[in-house]
Amino acid sequence: MVARTTPAGLEWTSVPRWPAPVLPAAASYLACWFGGQARRRVADLLARAGPRAPVTTGDFPARWDAGTEAGLARLLGECRTGVRIVLAGPEALVMRAQALARQLGATAEELVLLADEAAGTQYAAGPAARRVFCVGCRRPFGVAAALGDVVTCPGCGAALTVDQRFSRPHAAYFGWPSGLDLHH
Repeated sequence: MVARTTPAGLEWTSVPRWPAPVLPAAASYLACWFGGQARRRVADLLARAGPRAPVTTGDFPARWDAGTEAGLARLLGECRTGVRIVLAGPEALVMRAQALARQLGATAEELVLLADEAAGTQYAAGPAARRVFCVGCRRPFGVAAALGDVVTCPGCGAALTVDQRFSRPHAAYFGWPSGLDLHH
């Protein structure tokens, strides 16, 4: 057994956790991925689990736009009771897809989430494409950053620290004014 250590400060945060994926039994599956790396991870998961139920797939580019959101919403809208929804890709996209699925009525138990950046780890705390929610102007934006990095909000120009607190409804990490110490 391999002992895993939690990065400093993350044991009590809302940073998404990415345990080893398990594909529970279901009446049907919806497997959606964002990009080629995610496609391989979904294929591996499905091959290991060998689901006997029907599998519907959704192949999306590794970006979020109106077409991606509409296509995913359509597939999610076709789901019925007993479905398991697999969402895989870059963390920022998986979390946006999860937020959309939850808005459309999916429960946490129905979701199987796979983040590319967290493959083989429990947290994706290092540099990655992330969404940050500015607490000043209340707008989310995309940026490449690690937790704790200072970024600039394109909406209000504020220097923000990418925090260890994550908002699932906004599918974004909170961005607090740089220099404001919230953890002590």
